[in-house]
Amino acid sequence: MASPRKIAAQVKDADLVTERRAHIAKAAARVFRERGFHNATIRDVAVEAGLSQGSLYNYVRSKDDILYLVHQDLTSGYAREVEAAIAGLTEPRARLRAALTAFVRAMRERHGDIALIYQETHALEPDSKRAVLAQTQSFIDFFARLIEEARGAGMRLPGAGPLAADITTFLPVMLALRRWRLRDLAPGEAAEAEVVGFLLRGLGADDEA
Repeated sequence: MASPRKIAAQVKDADLVTERRAHIAKAAARVFRERGFHNATIRDVAVEAGLSQGSLYNYVRSKDDILYLVHQDLTSGYAREVEAAIAGLTEPRARLRAALTAFVRAMRERHGDIALIYQETHALEPDSKRAVLAQTQSFIDFFARLIEEARGAGMRLPGAGPLAADITTFLPVMLALRRWRLRDLAPGEAAEAEVVGFLLRGLGADDEA
């Protein structure tokens, strides 16, 4: 993944900063989902995180920092889940299938967080937005490599054109953004299976081992 944007901290213990920022990000995500980014205050986040507002400022400088940390925590989280799913696999075709399955599942299970990311990205300041977009691009590039490795291993993938990795990493987001419709139409694992199958057919991989 792309390197995260650096945020100045008053605390010198790097491990403590990492731990507290992850805690703050999760608390902020809950607040932003409930109230929206613009309506929420830094004090709201501090209360949710169990910190004083002064203590919060030891780890972040602004509301933009907090929203950026939320983005980083959520996107890094599902990226780790995908990497864990393929960690024990060496066969490129199996890696591609496992990565797709893990990513689609993460989009369904983290629907609230994913919807938050898409709703509030516009509120980030330019430097934060560039860092978030770079992180997204890094994840797209990761899938592009998986696709090319599978092709190199003999998988035909006639549908894997220049936009294949972009389509593959965007389509599963539907499970979060259209949950209002899909939860009754194709609930739970049925929706996951249909999206994974659709992507594999689109790549031209549905009939391969």
